[in-house]
Amino acid sequence: MAFQSQRRRLLAAGAASAAWLVAPAARANGWPTRPVTFLQPYGPGTNLDAITRFVAERLGPQWKVPIVVENKAGANGVIGTDYVARSTPDGYTFLFTGPGHYTNQALMNSVPFDPVKDFRPVARLASVMLVLVVPRRSPFQSVQDLVEHARNNPGKLSYASAGSGSAQHLSAALFLASAGINVLHVPYKTQPQALMDTIGGRVDFTFSALTTAAAQIKAGNVRALAVTGPRRSVSLPDLPTVAELGFPGYEFFSFNAVFAPAAAPDEAVQKLSDGLSAIARSPEYAQLARQQGFETDFADMREWGAALPAERKKWLEMIRISGARLE
Repeated sequence: MAFQSQRRRLLAAGAASAAWLVAPAARANGWPTRPVTFLQPYGPGTNLDAITRFVAERLGPQWKVPIVVENKAGANGVIGTDYVARSTPDGYTFLFTGPGHYTNQALMNSVPFDPVKDFRPVARLASVMLVLVVPRRSPFQSVQDLVEHARNNPGKLSYASAGSGSAQHLSAALFLASAGINVLHVPYKTQPQALMDTIGGRVDFTFSALTTAAAQIKAGNVRALAVTGPRRSVSLPDLPTVAELGFPGYEFFSFNAVFAPAAAPDEAVQKLSDGLSAIARSPEYAQLARQQGFETDFADMREWGAALPAERKKWLEMIRISGARLE
């Protein structure tokens, strides 16, 4: 009897230990149990928007919960980013964003969040080159035409962007510095708005993401002059790079990435990173990249986290070199 009693106690202790060991895995496997929000701090119609909706449509059925894609634009991305920073860090709200995540801190007197301390990395989704476009009725048939006119008429031309410190602003500011020209910057709230006013001829040119500009280029509403990448785009293989046209060293890639609030649970961040990694390796994602004109250089939470110090330094240095300022 004593032996049986001791055996029962050992079995009970073993069961308790097993339950303790299994509990964390069960909790991890249980996420998510309700809708998840993928928030973008910019307007719709961008490359980031297309990628965010693409992954949401695939992860939702896998996780068996709705994924809500929300655009909360304003203040060059600060409003939406601050919303995520202040959200409950329970793994149900994630930030899909671009370089403004870091550049706003350098461009503004203050932002209500710390882009490093208040967030943790989840993944880099893509790198995006931009395209320099002019209105279809523009007299400029080439980058050289535009630069020559700007040099002879300093301050007379204008360009549109999605706001001070945006990828469109920085790519243009670097271009102006490389060409040694003075052009008026006209900031808008969103990239599509900037493109629409370029189409309408209210500004002389803009640098736009290929996703945003592709349909307008195809329709003949704007004329594409060059791309900003270190090599030609697979989407527009006949279009030269800015560097090819007499500006060696000019190169501009924006990034699309995912962040979570700093205290978000490990299991949620890991599961999202793993899910995004699987999607990034799919033929469908490669096809989207060809259609939208972005590079599929995915990085998971560990790779992206390791790259971030250098990435942040690069963007802050880009602001310094370009002379970009909040306007």
